[in-house]
Amino acid sequence: MISPLNAEIISQFQVSFETNCLSLFAEAYMYINGNLSITVDWEEENISANFFDYIDKSENTIGLNINISDEHRLYYQDILSGKTTAKTASRIDFRLTTNWTKVRHRFEFFIEAKNLIENDCFKKGRKSRLSAIKNHKRYISTGIDSFISNKYRQKGCLIGYVLEGTAINIVTKINSLLYLAGRSSEKLQKEICEIAVFSNYFTSVHNNELKLKHYLIEFSPTHVL
Repeated sequence: MISPLNAEIISQFQVSFETNCLSLFAEAYMYINGNLSITVDWEEENISANFFDYIDKSENTIGLNINISDEHRLYYQDILSGKTTAKTASRIDFRLTTNWTKVRHRFEFFIEAKNLIENDCFKKGRKSRLSAIKNHKRYISTGIDSFISNKYRQKGCLIGYVLEGTAINIVTKINSLLYLAGRSSEKLQKEICEIAVFSNYFTSVHNNELKLKHYLIEFSPTHVL
């Protein structure tokens, strides 16, 4: 049984662990943004693959004793009891873990990534436009709402890959959708992040208790047609 003192220490360690996880993503972002031309033509999974590959191989990841897995399956009780097929399990883009043997505790941090665009635009090999509003609705329905419903573990965050436009304008449009849905209290609000690379850092509060963190990272701009 964990004593109240250990519970407080574990909570402090969790905060430190999450900061380390985000620092690794910041490190990967700086490398990817400086070495690859990420545009609206990139698939979300391909961008995430580059983040995973960099972090998985980073000496800092090893030094911090952090493990990363991608496309991590989240099994719920009906799957474990055999009532539901494991094929129905949700997958979250990244799971980062570390162990603290002294208190026999495993720490986890989950990240879901989403492509984001500000305006309708074209993608190579596609005749129809990419819809910005569908993109923003998807960020809410399969990103924010997945954390609210506990479909995704709540010790986690959202990372938005901004492939066109600006983060601040995209957030304004997402907030407009939340307002129209009667969810204005859940709007994303800008805050200062201690990791300087994440200059577009936002938080939102849901069900009066869950505080969800959003890190929007901008890549090379594309032309709107």
